Amino acid sequence: MKKYIILSIVLCLGFTGNLLAQSIVPDTLLFVFKLHGQTRKYEMSFREKQDSLYLYWGIERNLKWQSGSYAMSPESISRGTRLSFLQPEDGKHVKLSPEETVYVLSHSAYKQLKEQHSFVYNRTTYSVQERNEQALGYPLIHVKDAMEGGEMWILDNPKLPLVWRMRENPLGINWEIAAQPSF
Repeated sequence: MKKYIILSIVLCLGFTGNLLAQSIVPDTLLFVFKLHGQTRKYEMSFREKQDSLYLYWGIERNLKWQSGSYAMSPESISRGTRLSFLQPEDGKHVKLSPEETVYVLSHSAYKQLKEQHSFVYNRTTYSVQERNEQALGYPLIHVKDAMEGGEMWILDNPKLPLVWRMRENPLGINWEIAAQPSF
């Protein structure tokens, strides 16, 4: 009996490690991108595997399902300083550099944001503006780049500080998480 209890505990602990991102955000989120008058809606999900964080994406285009992924190493999750703006390519599974994250802030940038009310990402300083919105039961922290006017709304959650919305991005790529897709 004792062996079964220990085995059950070990199995439960093994499965909970993979549920970090899933317990914070729904299984799938709908990211809506707007660029040059076009709108694209990507279904995205975050999954933890062996200390890395993966973002799986998919979109239906021209009656064909396209998909791929981005992998963030433990180093990028911990200390990344750049947000990746790589365009998704069908079938591509991209491992980001240790300096990059995709659609989330690193833990060190989030800590800097919470302690100093500003943080540096992509060599740009973002400062807190206001906090009057929520998503998934968490406050959204609104930050703005005073030099170029770029704005982000970041999910105030230390486990997954997700960039919920981006506006006035100098690259012209704006997005917002709209809702969960309906299947």
